[in-house]
Amino acid sequence: MIALNRREVLRTISTALGLTLLGGLVNRLMRAGLVKYPLVKRPYETLMGLLRPPGALPEADFLAACIRCCRCQDACEPGAIQFYTESDGDLFHTPYIEPAKAGCTLCNKCGPACPTGALLAFTRMAEVRMGSVELREDLCLSYKAKAVRDQQELLVQLGRKPMEVDAATERRGPCGECYVFCPLRNRAIKLEPGAFLAPLVFTEHCVGCGMCEEICRTVVRGEPAIRVVRTRRRKGLETAA
Repeated sequence: MIALNRREVLRTISTALGLTLLGGLVNRLMRAGLVKYPLVKRPYETLMGLLRPPGALPEADFLAACIRCCRCQDACEPGAIQFYTESDGDLFHTPYIEPAKAGCTLCNKCGPACPTGALLAFTRMAEVRMGSVELREDLCLSYKAKAVRDQQELLVQLGRKPMEVDAATERRGPCGECYVFCPLRNRAIKLEPGAFLAPLVFTEHCVGCGMCEEICRTVVRGEPAIRVVRTRRRKGLETAA
């Protein structure tokens, strides 16, 4: 048995009493409508964008139809579907895709599993609209390699000897993994000929599945060069810019 001295006992009692009083105060403020739940907002709530699973109804209709049954997640073999938590307010227990964990393979199993039609099955991958994509060439390994090659060729044309680039230890080289993993490759992502497998992104054909971002995070081991743009707005912010 651990013996507690008088000071430790008083500290424990005062801490418990303080937490009890704080909890009671918060409860009274919430009942009076002076504060809203949740008290602490998550960082994502400063953003308007959402990335729902494929086939999701417009946001207001989706929230009304979704019964939070988790069947879409059960049907998702890659484990791409996550759920918002109680701290996320009106989004609580609704599904979303987080490419940093796993992109959507567009397997088309979550739609048929949905009992209310909040998620609908699609007939063609190209008709899905989850989000869009953006590419940062300064972070892309293939574009870095291309820049080095162009720099060396310029030196030769100027009659100077090729030399090592300033960032001698910076990772670079042919990659092309985003193209390989893209379900709509040769449409949403193509490869620039003779450019170390540098990707060319066509946003008009991108469905926002996040497969490219998932693999890019793995290869780059840091901030991805290609990432999903969340074009869906939260309820009430549908017309926001």
